[in-house]
Amino acid sequence: MGFYFRARSYTSLVGSLSLAVVSAPSMADISTTPVIGGVFSSSEVLKNQVLSSLSYSAKLTRDAALFTIGGVTLDAYILALPLDVKTKARVVAQLSNPTYSIPLGYFLYSYYDRYSGLGSEDVFKSYLSTVYDKQALKGFEHSLYHVGDKPTSEHHEPDTSTEATGHHEGIRIDEQFIANMVVIYDALFEIGVWQDMDTLPANYTYLTNSPEDLAIIAQIQPIIVDLIDKAALGMDDGDMKSAMLAIAEDGKPENADKPNNKAQALTITLIDFVRLNLLKAYRQFVFKEERAAALDDWMQQAFSDQPDALIQFLESQQNKRFAVQVTVDGLQQGLVEGLVDESAPFISVAYHNHKNRAQYKPQLEKVIEPEHQQQVRFMEVLSEQTYRDLNYLPFFKKLYQENRNNISRVGISSTPTISVRNLPIIKTGAKVSGQGGTGIPNFHFVDREIDRAYYFFGNDALQLDVLMANNKVQTMFDRLDYLKTLNCNAQYDWNAHTTYDGLVNLGLGESLRDYGEKRCVKELQERSEVEVVLQEKRQALIEDIEAYQSISGFDFFTKFSKRAQVKQSITQFAELDGKGMPDYTLVYNPWPDHFAHFTGPFSDEILMPTGELNRLDYWIRQIEATYRSAGVYDKTLWGMAGDHGLTPVFYALNPEKQVFEGLQAELEYPIVVKKISSDEGEGPKITNALSYPSSKELDVVVASTA
Repeated sequence: MGFYFRARSYTSLVGSLSLAVVSAPSMADISTTPVIGGVFSSSEVLKNQVLSSLSYSAKLTRDAALFTIGGVTLDAYILALPLDVKTKARVVAQLSNPTYSIPLGYFLYSYYDRYSGLGSEDVFKSYLSTVYDKQALKGFEHSLYHVGDKPTSEHHEPDTSTEATGHHEGIRIDEQFIANMVVIYDALFEIGVWQDMDTLPANYTYLTNSPEDLAIIAQIQPIIVDLIDKAALGMDDGDMKSAMLAIAEDGKPENADKPNNKAQALTITLIDFVRLNLLKAYRQFVFKEERAAALDDWMQQAFSDQPDALIQFLESQQNKRFAVQVTVDGLQQGLVEGLVDESAPFISVAYHNHKNRAQYKPQLEKVIEPEHQQQVRFMEVLSEQTYRDLNYLPFFKKLYQENRNNISRVGISSTPTISVRNLPIIKTGAKVSGQGGTGIPNFHFVDREIDRAYYFFGNDALQLDVLMANNKVQTMFDRLDYLKTLNCNAQYDWNAHTTYDGLVNLGLGESLRDYGEKRCVKELQERSEVEVVLQEKRQALIEDIEAYQSISGFDFFTKFSKRAQVKQSITQFAELDGKGMPDYTLVYNPWPDHFAHFTGPFSDEILMPTGELNRLDYWIRQIEATYRSAGVYDKTLWGMAGDHGLTPVFYALNPEKQVFEGLQAELEYPIVVKKISSDEGEGPKITNALSYPSSKELDVVVASTA
């Protein structure tokens, strides 16, 4: 893993978030003022005074009519969903109960309003048409980019439907998906999962083999099987439909005791998925409501008791630091350096290896050659001549020119493995093993203590959060839960205050290009506008409080009027403050790695001006632009890390044949081998989280990684 930092006039991420340099305390009692190293810290106030009182109460009285989903009220939205008449009537009848409607309303908002309403155009492609002419773009065509595929006008009509279709037969965030979530939520509510809760739990509790949980699973499974049956009826014949029907078959009573019952496995996964995401969304909503109230209360009290302390708090907030952490799957330091530094030999060596790939072919073994022929015209050009194009990787060029000393040129990963292991390290700072370690050693592994084999392509992906929670791993969202945080498409975000889901982005972003990036940038653009207003309101509050202090106590009516004005301004500020720029933002971009697996890491699809690295460069610049427009760019610490590099595969061996067939010939007893992974083209694996198969009778467990 390589790291990039764009530093300013401060030295560390911790320093940037913990301390805000302001003028020395004036008339306040220094013994009651939060001080770190002689500097007033508004972060300490937020952590230890403002937010320490948050209760995460589940007993809210907010009017459900205030919720709008896709611009309509909650009841109107429910009525428009493809629900059966009985379910629809039951759901609508309960919307007057805030315990029922508020969690549901915010959950639906998080899955509708956040993931719809933007245009479906490829924004990066539209940008390219403004900096290159059509002839140049024709020369930059490859399997992921063609001139004229779709309209590239920036004035493309926005997509106002709820439907967004992912790659092949993947995830669909449409009316039926939403309706299914409502059905599951309603069923869970009916059996008491939600309505008896006074305070939202600090952590999500996954289903277990307890009698209570098994009863929940038994009640929900017929509903899930019915949904699967209905979904399968509307599908064309193929592998996906066959898989759905097989799951439904497992749901029949006579198959209840079947090992690794897939109907039960999927039921467990969906219950955990719905409950986890609903609770996370509900916690985010409650946090924002309670935070605004707590901030208002503290500021009002400080204004009454210690107006100088309130001034110091506001000045500290005016000068606070921000942090942005960018994690890019497959970002390879040597490759990027080779693309932006004419003296670096990376590209010429990579192309030399490509031309001479036949010399790497094993002579005595049967090999597998990728069906896809790597398209490397651009790498050939780069290896032979200097390519000076101002629109090619401008961010990375500037980064290497101005911040080369802040770039780690050597990877720090302890073993040569891939994303599932390395991404949690980047996002948390935790190592793999030991106390507080992630507990995720690879893309797949066998936990011999509990006799459980994991393979994280399929519903085992949900177990990644379980492993992290069980190991008590501290993410940045956990460490900074007293600050405003934003997660753009990353995992491990239980304590983030605003979330754009990584699985949704992966499911949709492959075919709906720029899907997650557009939503993240839109969020930051809206927040940047608020941040400008907040800066003005803070300064105005400081001046008003100072003006209030200067009014003589004998001028009762003037002082009383000014006091009322300040108190009203405090409330308005507290309500708006949570909508400003996040103190910490985590951005995850999977695409340089994702597409390189199909096209090759040095292919035109990755390296060309129309490729994934230049697309990444574009979106980083868009994120930077929001911090500039907010007026906080020079107070922001930027860090970036890639989880691994990639190398082209010219020939591959099958280890099952190479190793075990030869070994079997030497032994007098059969070797029992089980493959837990999916071969290329297979669908995701489904494992029963409560009744997983044992590995004790196996000699070898095999899994591929890519």
